[in-house]
Amino acid sequence: MIVKGKIYILILFVLFIHTVNRTFAQMDSVAKANWILADTTMRQEVRTKRAMELIDKSITHPDAINSSYAWYTRGLIYKEWYKTFEKQNKKSKTRLDAVEFLKKALSLDKSQGRPIAIENKIEYNGNIYLVTDVYNAANIKTALKYIGSRFQNDAVYMLDTINYQAAIQNYEKFKECMLIADPKYNFRSTEMEFKTALADQYGNLFLNNIKTNKQFLKEAESTYKAVITLDTNYFNAIHGLALLYYNYGVDIINSMPLDVPIMEVDKIQDEARTNFRKALPYALKAYALKPKKKEVLIALQGIYFSLYEFEKSDVFKARLDKLPK
Repeated sequence: MIVKGKIYILILFVLFIHTVNRTFAQMDSVAKANWILADTTMRQEVRTKRAMELIDKSITHPDAINSSYAWYTRGLIYKEWYKTFEKQNKKSKTRLDAVEFLKKALSLDKSQGRPIAIENKIEYNGNIYLVTDVYNAANIKTALKYIGSRFQNDAVYMLDTINYQAAIQNYEKFKECMLIADPKYNFRSTEMEFKTALADQYGNLFLNNIKTNKQFLKEAESTYKAVITLDTNYFNAIHGLALLYYNYGVDIINSMPLDVPIMEVDKIQDEARTNFRKALPYALKAYALKPKKKEVLIALQGIYFSLYEFEKSDVFKARLDKLPK
């Protein structure tokens, strides 16, 4: 009986030690990952790699997987990985993952805006430390705002006739991050700037080949008009739409074959004039907003000339000639 009692006590002791070590290795490793990330005695790329390796293992623990602090730490580390290794990668998966982890942290957050102190015991370089991390939802939102700003920068940089779809995706991720971080965020100015630039690219795609790329004409029109709905005096969108119609009319005339049947000539010219007439009210609005803008005067001179209103065309030519060279 005595022997059995000793064996029983020994087993309890072994189980207790095993449990403590497992808790220490798994639960406190979230704080340790955060500690490593902040250790400036290591090179940034080294500490970021070590922190990511540790947090990816730690997050699988049952207590960590339901912890806002753990997901915030993971999102923070992934954000730092992106900043360290992938800042020029406009299609970074790590950045996308960071957003999802931070969103998860917010969904689990119960702080109600109050700071939360998280105490952990970590072993680091042979020493044991009692570490207190203080964070709240504001910290999570700050990280999301940073990532959102990077999405916005990349959206603007990528916006051309080749990468416009990726630019749209980055812009939508920018909006997602900012709305989560600040539901009252005012997108009005950025929305007008981005959509006007996007409409410009749709217009370029269309004018590159007006016969095969007609779907981009509708995209450009609707996008410009969406911006004008937000601000009826937004010059760039108004001027852009005027140029879209005007250049379309010019291209119709210029692309007319030399051997086109005479019966077709009037039809082609009518189509061109239809676009010149569409351009006119937007060009006049642009002129009202910026009467000394060279490009506006050139457009109005050309539009009136193409509509056979030569006197009005001469008026704008005279105004154009008066501009400083």
